[in-house]
Amino acid sequence: MTRRRRVWPAFAALVALGASCRGGCHRSEDRAATVQGRLALFPVATRIVAAIDVAKLRASPAAAKLEAQAQQSPADLQEIEAFARRTGFDPLRQLEGLTVAFPEEARAHGEFGLVLRADRLDEARLVAYVRDQLQKSGDDLVATPHGRFTLWSSRHDPDLVGFFIDAQSFALGAGGWGPRMADLAETARPGDSAATNIDLVRLVERAAGTHAIWGAAIVPEGTRKTLAEDSQLSDAAAIMTLSIGVDLGAGLDAVLLADVATAAQAKSLAANVTQSLRDAKRSPQVLMLGLGPYLDGVGARAVDHTFELRAALGQPGFDDLLARLGGLLALARGAAVPGFTR
Repeated sequence: MTRRRRVWPAFAALVALGASCRGGCHRSEDRAATVQGRLALFPVATRIVAAIDVAKLRASPAAAKLEAQAQQSPADLQEIEAFARRTGFDPLRQLEGLTVAFPEEARAHGEFGLVLRADRLDEARLVAYVRDQLQKSGDDLVATPHGRFTLWSSRHDPDLVGFFIDAQSFALGAGGWGPRMADLAETARPGDSAATNIDLVRLVERAAGTHAIWGAAIVPEGTRKTLAEDSQLSDAAAIMTLSIGVDLGAGLDAVLLADVATAAQAKSLAANVTQSLRDAKRSPQVLMLGLGPYLDGVGARAVDHTFELRAALGQPGFDDLLARLGGLLALARGAAVPGFTR
């Protein structure tokens, strides 16, 4: 097992943070809850941002269904309950949101940043929990002072760094982004953060909107050149930016927007995707797997220089999709599922 794999489970627990403040705490305005605030905590090299508004999902009609899927495994449920007892935090009920960011070529050096927002955080209890988990595998948690923050990292993987921003927010970074994010969090209006990239700010504002789940990306030039060299994907090489938003009500609604240079390119993308959807609906494999109904609510169109793809799934289809996903999760855990074979 690699070092990153050993360390990540403990830091994943630290990422699922939040508990009662000592003596109670009064929530001040959370700048990390705004688009500009979230971007201000990431380095200026950021080109991809995605987020989940867990509080909004929790208030949706789909919340109970999603929670039921999360609690299907008794072992997983016991682990969550044990975590809650030791830290005072129930991730299914107290987590408020996650935002993650990447640079143009994250694979080169493994850079990424994550900001977690929770109801309340208790640094001492959560640090004690993670340290205990690391020590069980022969590792340990190391504290490094950094301005007004304490940076936490594993002895075996010092590149993965986390720190508590305040009583409601926790940040995690790799590839040198951890200390850089701490520097940005020190400054009320940092001049070299992702929030200074006006194009990214506008793209994120459009992607976020009122969506519970969203993502935005400025497509790297290298990626566009690679797509242009593939005759089957050449149309996609015209895409300069991407944004996606997903909402869960009784069913599911999603929209993907891709900006291209010309209206003709947008029309070409829409025409090709529409034809691909028609072909997919007639595909024997799609019919055999019963996936045809999922495609009925998918449609593509061009609006000026923007290619738009929308997908809608009503309550029956959404319930069926959750059941299928639940079956796959159960198979992954090794449980027997009616209607599925191993």
